[in-house]
Amino acid sequence: MSTGLQVSTDVSVARPRRAVIDEAWRRIGPGLDVLSSSDGGPLRRTVKRILDPLVLRLRVNPQFSTPILTGEAAVDVDALIAAHGRELLLTARWFTHLKKARRRLRITTGNAQEMYFPVCFELAVTAGEPPADADTVAETILRELHGNRDRTAGAVLTDHLSDPVVVDKLARQLEDSWNDVSPGGAITGPFLSGLSAVLGRADDHRSRGARQRVWSALIADETPFNLGAFARDEVAVLPWSIVDVGLSSSAPQQRPTVIGEQRGERPLDRTVAERVRATLRRGLDQTELPDVPLLCDEEVDRACAPWGLLGEDRQATLIAGIEVAVDLAPLDEKHGPTTDLAMQIQARLRKEAYVLHARRCLAGGAALHPRQQRVVDDLRAFARPYLSRLWARLHGRDVWQETCADVDDVRALLDGVARSASLDQRQRIKAMLENELAPASGAAVI
Repeated sequence: MSTGLQVSTDVSVARPRRAVIDEAWRRIGPGLDVLSSSDGGPLRRTVKRILDPLVLRLRVNPQFSTPILTGEAAVDVDALIAAHGRELLLTARWFTHLKKARRRLRITTGNAQEMYFPVCFELAVTAGEPPADADTVAETILRELHGNRDRTAGAVLTDHLSDPVVVDKLARQLEDSWNDVSPGGAITGPFLSGLSAVLGRADDHRSRGARQRVWSALIADETPFNLGAFARDEVAVLPWSIVDVGLSSSAPQQRPTVIGEQRGERPLDRTVAERVRATLRRGLDQTELPDVPLLCDEEVDRACAPWGLLGEDRQATLIAGIEVAVDLAPLDEKHGPTTDLAMQIQARLRKEAYVLHARRCLAGGAALHPRQQRVVDDLRAFARPYLSRLWARLHGRDVWQETCADVDDVRALLDGVARSASLDQRQRIKAMLENELAPASGAAVI
C-alpha cells in the first residue's frame, strides 16, 4: 500500500515527460529487453513507434506531448503505460519472432524496429500470446510487409542463374550482342572539342542556352559509341587508357561473362550477375524494376554496349567525366585544369585538410609513413575512384532510363561525384586512424 501511495505522490506534481515514461516503463518488470536500451529504459524508437502513437495516442491527447507534464497529465501517462503492461510484454515477444523470421528470410531492407514495432503491438492487442506456430505467422507477416518481390529478389536471381539452360541462353545472347558492336567512321576530335564548351563557363542566359545546344548535339554524336567500341580493339588508340582511368583491369576491354569470377575489380570487369545484383541492391522501389529474367536479358545487352551503358546520353556523360577526371591533379600545384568545371573541382579538392597535409609532406621531401603513402597514391590516381562512382551512377540511370539530356544536371552530377569520392577518401582516412592504436614513430599521420 505504501508503495502505491508513493508512486501516486511522485507523479502528482509537474515532472519531465521522459522521467515519467521511464519510471512507468521500468515498473512493468522483466521481459521488455528487446524494446529497451542498455540502461533499462524504453528505446527512442519504442517511444516513437509504440508509446506515443499507440499507448499515449498523442494525436487525441496533446497534453501528453509536452516536455514537462502537469501533475494530472503525469498521473494519466503513468496509468496508461501501466494499463498496457501486458500488451507491451507481448509486443516484445512478437518482435522476437519477427526478428528471427527476418534472419531466416534474409531480409536486409528497412529498419526492423521502425517497421515492426507497431505491427508487433497490433499483434499483441489483436492476437494476444504468440501461438505455437508463431514462427510461421511471423514469416507470413513479413512477406506481406516487405512484399515477396523485395524479399526474394536476390534469391530469385540466384535460382534463375542456377539453371544451365538459362545461363547458356544468356551466354549466346552475350556473344551475339558483343559481336554486334563495331565502331563507325566518325572522327572524335569535334566531340572532344565540344566538351570544352560543356565543361566551360556560362555566365548569362544566352551562353547557358548555347551550352545546352552544344550538349544536345554531342549526345546525338557517334563518338561516345565509337570510343567504347575502340576500347575493345587491340590496335585502336584511345585518348586515354581505360586501365589508367580505372574503368577496366585490362586493355583492350574483355568480353564479360554471365556468371563466375570477375576478371578484376573495375566497373567493366563485372559479370552480368554482379551487375544485376548491384541493380537489385540499389533499387529503392524494386516494384518498378522488370522481373529478374527480363532484367538479366536487358543487362546482357547493356554489358555488351559501349562502356556498359545503353543510352547514348549516358555514354556521352561518361566521356565528359573521363575528360574531367584526367584533368584533376590535387597534389600538383603547378597543374591548371583546362576547363572551368575541372578547375572548380580541383580548387575544392586542394582545400581538403588531408590533401594539404600530403602536399606539405611531398614538398618537404619527408619520408612517408605507409598510411601516408596510401593517401598519396589515392590522390595521384583520383580518376579511378571518381570514374568508378560516376559509372555506377550512370549505370543506375541507364537501368531506370533516367536521361542525361540536361547539361546543368550533367555538370551537377560530375561535380557531385567528385564531392562523394573525396568524402569517401576522407572517411576512409578517419576510420584508418581511429583503428590505429598508436602511430608508428618517426612519421606524422594524415
